[in-house]
Amino acid sequence: MEGTSHATPTVVVLTALPLESLAVREQLTDVQVEVHPQETLFDVGRVPGLPWRVAVVEIGEGNSGTAAHTERAIAYFQPTAVFFVGVAGSLRAEVALGDVVVASKIYLHHGGKESDDAFRARPRAWEMRHGVEQRVRRALRDSPGTHFKPLVSGDVVLNSRTSPLADLIDRNYNDAVAIDMESAGMAQAAQLSDIPVLAVRGISDFADGRKAVADAKGTQPVAARNAAAVAVRILRELPVPRARPEPPAPPRTPAVLLVSREAVASRDTAGWRDGAVVTVDGAKCLLHHGPGAPPTETVSPDHTVTRRQALARVLGSDRPPRFVWLRQIVTPYGGPVAEAALRALSDERDLLQRLRQGPGVVHHVRQGDTATLALAWPLTRRSRTPCETLADVMPEGAERLGAWESYRVLRGLEASCGILGRLHEQGSAHRMLEPTALIQDDDGRLLPRDLGLATTAPVPGEAPGPYQAPEQRRGHRGRAGEHGAATDVYRLGALVHHVLTGSPPVPGMPSALPRLTGYPSPGVETVGAALAPDPRARPGLPELVKALRSLSESLADPAREER
Repeated sequence: MEGTSHATPTVVVLTALPLESLAVREQLTDVQVEVHPQETLFDVGRVPGLPWRVAVVEIGEGNSGTAAHTERAIAYFQPTAVFFVGVAGSLRAEVALGDVVVASKIYLHHGGKESDDAFRARPRAWEMRHGVEQRVRRALRDSPGTHFKPLVSGDVVLNSRTSPLADLIDRNYNDAVAIDMESAGMAQAAQLSDIPVLAVRGISDFADGRKAVADAKGTQPVAARNAAAVAVRILRELPVPRARPEPPAPPRTPAVLLVSREAVASRDTAGWRDGAVVTVDGAKCLLHHGPGAPPTETVSPDHTVTRRQALARVLGSDRPPRFVWLRQIVTPYGGPVAEAALRALSDERDLLQRLRQGPGVVHHVRQGDTATLALAWPLTRRSRTPCETLADVMPEGAERLGAWESYRVLRGLEASCGILGRLHEQGSAHRMLEPTALIQDDDGRLLPRDLGLATTAPVPGEAPGPYQAPEQRRGHRGRAGEHGAATDVYRLGALVHHVLTGSPPVPGMPSALPRLTGYPSPGVETVGAALAPDPRARPGLPELVKALRSLSESLADPAREER
């Protein structure tokens, strides 16, 4: 099998359980499904503010399977590093439920020789590279509940402190503080390719015979989310390698997707990608890898709904050029779910027309099983190129914005609250605010590129990533009425947290807001309150607007000096 060449540095994250995979995906944005030639499915996305691609895969339990999948992922993605993120059992009383263990060393506990008189262990171990170790130690500074200690791995679930296996581990791997079933397989396979590996494990039980009791109390999802948050924290410290140049692609004719009755009949479903030309009701549009994100195409888990979106240039004789934000739904199998997905775009068009604010509707067409909505994308006055998104403004890594850019972003977010307020008056909420979803115009205003999820029903795990509100993880299982204005308040608060501290909030980890200096305390406290887990405890949008204004005013003088 030949690997694929990616110019963007990639990190592969392996998980064993669905809840572990979900916990990692919640930290990502712009997630797309990438299918390996042997049909392994990877969810590939990005951590906002970082240049990495993160490829997440769920592979099941066991070291042997993990080794095979690790080798497959390395050959395909040629990653900079491989992580295993998931849950584990604690072997030490001081390593508590919900704590996170980052393995400084990984032991394989099965190796040994069985003779008549005794079992004699023949340990195998993989230690972390010195350079990676230094980065991990830095990432875990001032992080209560994290442990940089050895971990032991094997293909047996340990659920007893008095079994022969427990005794073997205590005698031969006495410095190990946690146990899992996959890390050794990952380490062995990655060693053959000289790829750094990191095992990041949240503690969900004590391997003491009470695992079922702990699992019933919901310890696994908490442990998985904590492990995912720590993995992202480590990722922010890893050095980014120079991108490998991609080989020149052979010349080809751009793919054409006809959004018309003839195209629907012929099932022409060429993928949306940079450089493709699509025809929307007779108008040809060149898909453009512009501000925010490349063209994306995602398929629902049951394969009944395909969602596409892209920035596109409308081809023709227009001077200046016209750019639009295209959103498209394709539902080849029909049914109530498909009909609701198609109707959501027409509902968004109607809602935008009632608001009389936000992006302008350029075109909407529904033909057969395909619906497309085109929204105007603003251009810069000087160069007549598409305006950037907030994602293009935010610095990479944990670096904070300067005074001028912070001032401009806070004022821009204040402007976006006007549109959100009108949306809330209509009984709807955006529910997908993030840096790629906000366009910054020449006047510094941050304008929603669309209405996000305003016309769709809440589902568990919607809008994953570091700005996701807690109630969005629960979906329809949350309390009635949770998914409204309070969700937008949380996501706005998370964006402001990113601007002020250099990184989004990490669930379960202490916030950096209380340590900020130079900002008015009431404004900082309001932002902190906006991140409350309970939607009912959050301030209203008008209060958050006052906080934004107060924070931006405190930056006015430093911003003028810096500019």
